[in-house]
Amino acid sequence: MSRRRYPHPIITQLRAIRDDAGYTRKSFATEHGFPVSTLEKWDWALASPTLDALMRYAAALGYQLTLMEEGPDA
Repeated sequence: MSRRRYPHPIITQLRAIRDDAGYTRKSFATEHGFPVSTLEKWDWALASPTLDALMRYAAALGYQLTLMEEGPDA
């Protein structure tokens, strides 16, 4: 029995933002220089993006990835 894989929560959020902005996978890929197959693999958890790719994906949607310190006050 194979285990179902789920996309990383960041990918799930970016996909929702992409969808809400009215992009299809293909239109986003074409406009922002990502291979459609890459976005598909990320969406279906068949591949994991590098940090650089995540940052480019977020920036293309008008967002920025930020690291925050974890702790009791976070």
